[in-house]
Amino acid sequence: MNFLRLLLLGTRKDRIATEADLVAAVSAGAAYLAQGASYSYIRARSGMVAPQLLENPDFNAAMERCKWEGFAAAAADLLLIVETRMRPHARPPGAVWRRLYRAALETHPVPPHRAHEGWRDRIAAFEARLDTHLSGPAHGTEAIADHSATVIMEYAPVDEIIRGVDREMVMNNVKFRFIDHVADLNRRADWPAL
Repeated sequence: MNFLRLLLLGTRKDRIATEADLVAAVSAGAAYLAQGASYSYIRARSGMVAPQLLENPDFNAAMERCKWEGFAAAAADLLLIVETRMRPHARPPGAVWRRLYRAALETHPVPPHRAHEGWRDRIAAFEARLDTHLSGPAHGTEAIADHSATVIMEYAPVDEIIRGVDREMVMNNVKFRFIDHVADLNRRADWPAL
């Protein structure tokens, strides 16, 4: 019975009502979005040879880098989207969003390719972007998610010619993934409690 229920209803996702819930949701969502978008693109682009490519240590390392850079970008984007959704209920100051971004990044160990510098540059970029975001009108999910799509495309282990040809397809794929994920986030979030 439990298996059938799981199959029909899926897993139950908890409500997001506290800061800790939000950090966990942003971290999990960013990992899901970055990994899904980067690997689905490579599988679509490489077709039947994808398994062999992922067995290559250099290619696999490049994919890991793409995934982690995408994670940092998606966490930033999700927080900006959440800030937009919260505006009718509250306008927490920038310090709150800075703290939440750092907390989301800290839910995972620093990846090997960032062992020496950590996330300093991504944190600085988020903070600059946040200041602009907070001082302006709210933007939609698609506009905000452009950032993640750009980062994933920048780090995808493909030739520059292919990158140029595929850019629009990847951008749209990432935006659709964000739209779907944010709809789920909206269903789970208790905006007044947050």
